[in-house]
Amino acid sequence: MVTRKEKREMEKEVNYLFELLKTQNHFFKNLNKLLKDVDDPRHQSYITYDTEVLLMMVILKNACNLKSMREMTNEFNKEECIKNLGKLLGNEDLEELPHYDTINDFLSRLNPAELERIRIDMIKKLFKKRCFESYRINGKYWGIAIDGTGIFTFDKKHCEHCLKREHKYIDKETGEEKIKTIYMHHVLEAKLIVGNMVLSVASEFIENESENVKKQDCELKAFYRLTARLKDTFKKLPICLIADSLYACENVLKQCKENNWNYLFRFKEDRIKSITDEFEALKNMEEEEGKKANVVKIRESEQRGEITWVNDIDYRGLGVNVFECEVEDEKRKQKFTFITDIKITKNNAKKLMNAGRSRWRIET
Repeated sequence: MVTRKEKREMEKEVNYLFELLKTQNHFFKNLNKLLKDVDDPRHQSYITYDTEVLLMMVILKNACNLKSMREMTNEFNKEECIKNLGKLLGNEDLEELPHYDTINDFLSRLNPAELERIRIDMIKKLFKKRCFESYRINGKYWGIAIDGTGIFTFDKKHCEHCLKREHKYIDKETGEEKIKTIYMHHVLEAKLIVGNMVLSVASEFIENESENVKKQDCELKAFYRLTARLKDTFKKLPICLIADSLYACENVLKQCKENNWNYLFRFKEDRIKSITDEFEALKNMEEEEGKKANVVKIRESEQRGEITWVNDIDYRGLGVNVFECEVEDEKRKQKFTFITDIKITKNNAKKLMNAGRSRWRIET
């Protein structure tokens, strides 16, 4: 095991700017041009910093794991940083870096579609380079995890697109029951899972069209908008959607079939009762007959358990496959179930389990 001192000594030998330039030149040779060619919403007569300087600073902020724009301005306000950014952009004449207020003002007016275009270009280049081939599910499908997350909450209405949630509470002073309204902004993310990395490929805000809507926007509504754009962007990409049990419903399964996608969803017993009942009945029938054909034992260094599955369960004309995983390590026992349209075999059961459990990485 490497000690902290040894790690520091190793890092002294690493030229991080050189490594970044090497990565950019190998995978994203046209990145600087993409950053420069965004449609700039600012008045061109009052511009001090070009768009590639503003956007590259934000990229480096995230690459350096800086938590805030203010921290970015403070940490980058060094001669060495200015020179390095100039080298990265091929702009040796760069003498100063913009303040975070300048960058925030630019980003607040920039059309998000401009950044979406850059992201899509970068993801497609990674696919073209074939650098993630070993991470395909079953050697074929690209695992894309779908999940909604909250990004902001407010005590007062922020804008007309806010979601809102009401909850009752007891006032400690008066003892009266009152209602508190929380206003929120949520987003639905689609992220490509490649080993321990997750790469954002599409985003869809979960938001109301106006404050007068009768029914609020929700994660499933956003899902159909997101997948429409995902299909339009990656028309022929063999995708396997990975998501929680919310998505284990008839309309989503049909949507996957229409898009020629596979799916791998967590499945809770109360989500679709008919599937649960048939899975349990067929599993128990095999156990009573002494058959264990559809069972794989897990014997790994950190965990033990088994995977049991049933293929070809009919659900309203859709053939679905269900597998149940029971695993145990030194700390706890766990039991979870998945539903998929990929046929489960002894050769792929463990791989499918690991792929399904990889969804938690989307939260990183």
